[in-house]
Amino acid sequence: RTAHAERLLATRAGKAYDLDFLAGCTMYTSAEPCAMCSGAIYWAGIGRVVFGLSEREVKQLTGDHLENPTLDLPCHIVFAAGQRPTEVVGPMLAGEAAKLHEEYWSRR
Repeated sequence: RTAHAERLLATRAGKAYDLDFLAGCTMYTSAEPCAMCSGAIYWAGIGRVVFGLSEREVKQLTGDHLENPTLDLPCHIVFAAGQRPTEVVGPMLAGEAAKLHEEYWSRR
């Protein structure tokens, strides 16, 4: 449950690159990073996040699914609590992103 793609990528990036480089990097993701992933992105130092589907929309798709007890906490709130800026762009292409998630969660 903690092996979200965004968290894993942020962890790997934080180990591989320095903060100055990561501040200029952008993470693209089909869904808004959850609170856990947003924290990992912040701590890794990634400067920008672009996402498709909002966390609230993911929650609407998954409902109370045991594998994804989604927190309705927008990533910009997590980032705003930090001491370094993290730019947030999204939701973008939410309909296309929703199709990906609908297909995935319908098989679970």
